[in-house]
Amino acid sequence: MAQKGTGGGVKSDETLLGIVETVRELNGATVTELADELGLAKSTVHSHLQTLEEHGFMRRSDGEYVISYRFHDYGIWARNQSDLFQVAKPRLKELSRETGHKVWCVVERQGKAVYLYGAEGRSPIQTYAREGATTELHFLAAGKAILAHLPEEERKAIVGDGPLPAKTDDTTTDPEELLAELETVREQGVAFNIGEAMEGLNAIGTPIKRVGDGVYGAISLSGAANRLPREQLESEYAERLLGIANEIEINIRHL
Repeated sequence: MAQKGTGGGVKSDETLLGIVETVRELNGATVTELADELGLAKSTVHSHLQTLEEHGFMRRSDGEYVISYRFHDYGIWARNQSDLFQVAKPRLKELSRETGHKVWCVVERQGKAVYLYGAEGRSPIQTYAREGATTELHFLAAGKAILAHLPEEERKAIVGDGPLPAKTDDTTTDPEELLAELETVREQGVAFNIGEAMEGLNAIGTPIKRVGDGVYGAISLSGAANRLPREQLESEYAERLLGIANEIEINIRHL
């Protein structure tokens, strides 16, 4: 019988996934480095890496193990199964081309924001965001839009009771203050990120809602604060994003 892990899963699976995650965090690592980092025997680490390499999920480069493109194949396949991705992608490409600003489609998984799709526009700003990356929901415009439209119990469970992690000095970290802001988001239909995720970057987001309750995800538009002050986001882009979100919702329902 497989040994149970700390979270109720299979311990050997947790070990393997821990190795994969650590290789990613270290941007490549040797068996010794992984064993030291994870507190595991070198033989255990080596066995898992051999299995991953045999199945194409790892490869060796200059004495280190690095993640293979096999993971990319799985990620692309998973994303392509998403109705939201299929419907939102062409519309967001068009919006980015028209405005020149960065646009994102974001979904929530296990209480985190996942960047499903992004279009660059003409913005020269480089951010940490990338397709497939995960981060906190509470400091993203799209993340707030999602949180505001989740069922109440799920929303409160994600927000929690303690201080939320700060990305910048402007990030809302008080749970009660955030929950009050989310009430406004539900009323207005749009959420704002004014320098909360990255200094000098502003964004507006709106949810892609399901029929009844819940959301598929959210879309956002962002740009340099000097080019997109909050007033402009409200006056120029709020109604535009709401209209695009409504188009996407209708088209998803008719797939």
